[in-house]
Amino acid sequence: MSGMGDGYVGTAQDAVRIRRLEKQREAERRKIQELKNKTASTQGQPGLLQFGSSTSEILETAFKKETVGLVTREEYVEKRVNIRTKIEEEEKEKLQKLQQEEEELQAQKRQKRKVKGNPRLSFSEDIENGSEEEDEDNKSREPKKLALGKFGKDPTVETSFLPDSEREAEEQAERERLRKQWLREQEQIRNEPLEITYSYWDGAGHRRVLQLRKGDTIGEFLRAVQQQLAPEFREIRTTSVENLLYVKEDLIIPHQHSFYELIVNKARGKSGPLFHFDVHEDVRTIADATIEKDESHAGKVVERHWYEKNKHIFPASRWEVLVDFALMFDLMGSCFARSQEVADVAEAAIEAGDLGIVGDDVQDFADRNFSPAPGVETICVFPKNPSRSVIAGEESELLVGMKNEGETNVDIIAIKASVHLSYDHRLVVQNLSAQGFNNASVPPSAQATFPYIFGVSKFLQPGTFDLVGTVIYEIDQNPYQSTFYNGTFEVTEASGPLSVESVFLFFLGIGLVGLLGIWIRSQIQHLSKKTKRQPKVEVGTKTTDASMDEWLQPRLPSSNRVKSQLNHEKQQDSPSFARTVLPG
Repeated sequence: MSGMGDGYVGTAQDAVRIRRLEKQREAERRKIQELKNKTASTQGQPGLLQFGSSTSEILETAFKKETVGLVTREEYVEKRVNIRTKIEEEEKEKLQKLQQEEEELQAQKRQKRKVKGNPRLSFSEDIENGSEEEDEDNKSREPKKLALGKFGKDPTVETSFLPDSEREAEEQAERERLRKQWLREQEQIRNEPLEITYSYWDGAGHRRVLQLRKGDTIGEFLRAVQQQLAPEFREIRTTSVENLLYVKEDLIIPHQHSFYELIVNKARGKSGPLFHFDVHEDVRTIADATIEKDESHAGKVVERHWYEKNKHIFPASRWEVLVDFALMFDLMGSCFARSQEVADVAEAAIEAGDLGIVGDDVQDFADRNFSPAPGVETICVFPKNPSRSVIAGEESELLVGMKNEGETNVDIIAIKASVHLSYDHRLVVQNLSAQGFNNASVPPSAQATFPYIFGVSKFLQPGTFDLVGTVIYEIDQNPYQSTFYNGTFEVTEASGPLSVESVFLFFLGIGLVGLLGIWIRSQIQHLSKKTKRQPKVEVGTKTTDASMDEWLQPRLPSSNRVKSQLNHEKQQDSPSFARTVLPG
């Protein structure tokens, strides 16, 4: 009874479990203390890698130390590559050490399992994990085990849900085989020939036929169209591919889309399918509204200048730009619904310096042209102004979304834009400022959004202009660029207390109101005159007939009367007149 004063302390198995947990905690404390000592010893030593520092911070710090003062471009690139290779080598060494430690731990566990043997019961490991001393102490306390028969596996139990490394490896190999097979099949589809019937539209149709591959983009198709039409049409020879538009089923298809995408996705336009490129009609004997129409019309190739000039006239008034909503929402995460939230995040990122925006001083990359990289898709959204109207002289913001489908990182260098005349895309009105980035990148199979702030000149006349935006980036030290926006936007005047337009409209309104008042007054006077009746005056038997008063007027001989009298006198004097008169 003397031991009851301390209270109930549990069974012998509980005591074993408590001692085992204490030893585990002690081992963890020793490991933590070793890490602390190692960190304290390495903090004072010079080196690239430090505990708690990210790769980008290490690269930035080392790069700043190496590029103090004026350096050439070749030295700049060479030092950056050297520092990156050093960091990668140190990271590889770290990973190798960790793998060796894990392999040693696995080997120790396997040796322990071989010594102890495979237990028949899954819960026996909790009792057998103790040390030898604990086992000796527990031998006297553990009850004698009942003599039971041997336990084995039940073959009727479902075990497919349990982890199996061999089965998972087979599944992964099968997935990889199917993926490669699918890619081969898609590549074969892209290389298949495609005959396209199109019509060059300049107010009248000029139908032609062209043969390309299904994997070709709309831009490549328009380049082939330009080569085909250049001998016949002079305006086609002097224009560029960027100034040509392809309109299919009343939708303007952007240049980056390919015919393969339209065919695979079964895209449809406003008046028919976008995956048929021949010309045929939908002939039906029975009208059925549940079945979509299968008629296809020839796509139109038009100049941008002609479209901007005649877009208020049919058929150009029906045309709209094809918007890839799936890509837009995939990149932006429904940023139209959360435009203010995205803008706040972008502003916070700029203030925190996470993107490393360096301003307008960019390398020579911003003044050169490069080709786009495969596997990189871009899109543009005006978060605070969906109507795409910009006030002259004030800053505006747009978000550039990028999706990296490649296998390496995409390092963002700069974003630039320019303003062009809408009726002649070759004339540049203003080159907007280029915005550079230091440590902005997009990992493989990831998406990112970058802000771009620009401002048009306050002296720019209000109207519709073309905006061309380009993002410049690097992949494996090779520069590329992609056009994220090539369309129209509206430039408006800054609203002030008084403007020429507002004053003109004010006085015009006053003049119209005055004219309306004068017209109403004249109509009222006219109606009042009609309603008044003049009083009748008694005049007796007096008549107003002029023929009755003819005897009062003196009769003056007229020229005709004088002539008739002279003729009559001559007839009387003649002998014939005398002969006719005598017999009577």
